[in-house]
Amino acid sequence: MTNGRTALRGIGVFALLGALVACAPAESRGEQRIIGWSVADDVLHMWVDTCNGDPAPEVVETDDDVTVTIVSTRRDPGDACQDVVEVALSEPLGHRTLIDGATGREPEPMEG
Repeated sequence: MTNGRTALRGIGVFALLGALVACAPAESRGEQRIIGWSVADDVLHMWVDTCNGDPAPEVVETDDDVTVTIVSTRRDPGDACQDVVEVALSEPLGHRTLIDGATGREPEPMEG
């Protein structure tokens, strides 16, 4: 009888651990895709799908393009909140292309 109770306790402990892991918030820090952007003079405004993730942009400007890589902590957004990242460029974006460093592609601008 003792072996049966020990086995049941072991199963119960594993079930409890599994439930706790499943309920833990999923967080990961890394490069995040820019989901939208706009520009006003020499300031870029970009949105990423993180929620209070402390986004940190890295900007590389050339004559032809501006590459922005945003590292942030991805959290379960709950009410679908997003982080806004503002970057002051050395000169207006003008004819240069914005490149998302996470994807290597040009992100879609925000409508409106």
